[in-house]
Amino acid sequence: MKFLPKFLIINLEHLEAVSSTDFYNFCFAAYFTGLLLYVGNLVTKRFILRKVGTVVVTTGFLLQVAGMVVRWHEAGLVELAAAERATGLTLAGTQRFVVYTQHPPWSNLYEILVYMAWGIIFVFLVTEVKFRIRFAGILAVGLALTSMGLASLTTDATIKPLVPALQSWWIMIHVISSAIGYASGTLGAIFSLLFLLKAKQRVTLTAVAAGTLAVNVGLYLLLGRGVQLFTTADYKVKLLKVMGGDLIPAGRMMGENFAPYYVPSPFVGQLMLTTVAISVVAIVLLAMKRKTADVPTGLALGAYALAFGASTATVALILINAFTQLDVQVAAETAKTLMPPGPWRLALQSAQWDLALFGIGWVAQLVIFLGILKPDALRKSLPDAARLDRAAYYSILIAFALVAIVLVTGALWAHYAWGRYWGWDPKETGALVIWIVYAVYLHGRLTHGWVGVPSAVIGTLGFFVILAGFLGVNLGWFADGLHSYGSG
Repeated sequence: MKFLPKFLIINLEHLEAVSSTDFYNFCFAAYFTGLLLYVGNLVTKRFILRKVGTVVVTTGFLLQVAGMVVRWHEAGLVELAAAERATGLTLAGTQRFVVYTQHPPWSNLYEILVYMAWGIIFVFLVTEVKFRIRFAGILAVGLALTSMGLASLTTDATIKPLVPALQSWWIMIHVISSAIGYASGTLGAIFSLLFLLKAKQRVTLTAVAAGTLAVNVGLYLLLGRGVQLFTTADYKVKLLKVMGGDLIPAGRMMGENFAPYYVPSPFVGQLMLTTVAISVVAIVLLAMKRKTADVPTGLALGAYALAFGASTATVALILINAFTQLDVQVAAETAKTLMPPGPWRLALQSAQWDLALFGIGWVAQLVIFLGILKPDALRKSLPDAARLDRAAYYSILIAFALVAIVLVTGALWAHYAWGRYWGWDPKETGALVIWIVYAVYLHGRLTHGWVGVPSAVIGTLGFFVILAGFLGVNLGWFADGLHSYGSG
């Protein structure tokens, strides 16, 4: 260290004066400011706002990197303390360094969500240098903010010693590849959606509006638990208890596992059914005009506006219930079996994942609605369709390569941790499905000429495959597996 200038010599112990949370808070503020500047650029068409916005977002990115470094240091101190307690020895030299660095800041749900936000911003900044696509910044930074917001709502963000399966250097390349790969796929989906909005000669806004509503109907049925939504007209959310200033899920033990208890969010189920019914009618009306009318008018436009209004009311009611249902009552017999005991309430954490997905669907509907109202202004604000298609292609090509690395390194890591390369664990299967979707995208383009609309549709839907394969599996929505980080 003697050859370094004094101002570059950093005593790691001084990092204890600040926390990773401090850096993440400043980073969140920078991203939010950058988002406002991007929106201002879109509205006023003043290029300086976009330029300043990119500088602010870059500053936020650097703050996030600093926060991740500090988080790594914090985790390293936890690992050292745990190892020294277990062995009764004071670690030093190489052994101390290995233990100190073995816990990177992406090992639990909180850290993974923060890290995914980092990946999205990283890929966006790279694409901003090469392609400079308006709208992309708004959607990318908005998704990063959503990911960090979800991280802040997780029930346990504390650092704990790594379980044996995670004590491997495979965690470095495997998780880094997955974060950048999934972020590249997300940006590919954004560029694909913007292509569909731009390519007037290839696809109508009427068809895009119908497709957007169809995806949202599928989302409502999934989050409303399918048949249950129709049989009970209930939309259920997690019941919570305030303990020690934290919100803890109420529930029961099912064998060795704790199962959170879900209660109906008042009147939301009925409103969701109404939204689905209106949306289906709107889809039919829009589909009938998808080839003859670039922009829906008359009854089709009215139906889309009504469906969008119903979606807005649904999301608003979930939020209202989250802030107003402070004393939720359950049947006396059920109350006796729940722990911790009441009183119970609802909060944002009751439906944080659903709200994030509803919010993404709502933003997509809003963008389409604004495009319908101002189609020429929307299309003029976007670069040419060829550039959007090229940006989507390169993003998904990178995602395809990195997810391949994820599969290979995951198999090698699984052999190290569990003694087998592949076991059809839900997360393994989810990653394979993501890779197959992008393989279909690339194969279709290269061998069948699926350039333009077909590839853009696959690229856009690939985002929801990422959500299902990454977040849905990690949270145990579809099946419990070895990769579950917990429900947060």
